[in-house]
Amino acid sequence: MRLIESSVQIIEEKDPYKMIELAGRTCYKSEDKITENSAKEFVDRMIKLGHGAMLEHGTIYLTIDGEDPNLSKIQSNPHTKVNLVPYEVLTESNYTISYKAYITTNLRVLVENNLKELLCYQVEPTEHHEKRITVKWILDRVTGESFLRHRVFSFARESTRYCNYSKDKFNNEITFIKPTWLDIPTGNYTYWDGDWCDIDKMKIQLPSDNGITDNFLWCLNNAETQYNLLINKGWKPQQARQVLPFAVCSPLVMTGFESDWEHFFSLRCSSKAHPDAKKLADE
Repeated sequence: MRLIESSVQIIEEKDPYKMIELAGRTCYKSEDKITENSAKEFVDRMIKLGHGAMLEHGTIYLTIDGEDPNLSKIQSNPHTKVNLVPYEVLTESNYTISYKAYITTNLRVLVENNLKELLCYQVEPTEHHEKRITVKWILDRVTGESFLRHRVFSFARESTRYCNYSKDKFNNEITFIKPTWLDIPTGNYTYWDGDWCDIDKMKIQLPSDNGITDNFLWCLNNAETQYNLLINKGWKPQQARQVLPFAVCSPLVMTGFESDWEHFFSLRCSSKAHPDAKKLADE
């Protein structure tokens, strides 16, 4: 079994199609299939299959005239932010006021509301657009559950239903997240000659905590052993996952408006937040 630290990565990719593919492939750990030209085919397949949740990670920025009739079709959508900015227009007799609509939305909104024609107004984000930020968390299952409570976000999560941890892409082992309060090394753990060791059979010094850490490691080790036994006996991953503990590594992609992230930080960076969630939010 493998024990790692939780971590966070802010995704800088701006191409909405590539962002959708990245999020979608996280669910099945098929990131190795991403190529320079694979995103369009992947997104088209998501649309055909009706997998709209993945399309939400493709942020779309638009700038259109404030009097465009299409504006009303998109303005009321909860996954859309519209900023109307006035500007003066000189006519023959005087100045009049018009508006530009600076729209931040996602591909799912346009596809499901038959508004893909608005893509002709797509622009790079300006100071008038509210930005959407995508983060990929490497975290345990239970911390991810708490993050899912922030329902205004869009989510894509590695699926314990479809991911088979006994396969090569997972190095034939289960990866677990080290709790913040546990002061032990990360690495590939195995039990060898009466001691916990890393993959090179170097003894790992456990803390003097009345055997609590030892018990914790045995729980993880037993879960991995029983999971693999069930797979070998013919169970599918969606069945064998019943024995997986909350500590199992379960990467999560989250996309939301900057204002949503500010609210997230106000809760998860608090001293009252769970220490594992606070560590990630602070990072």
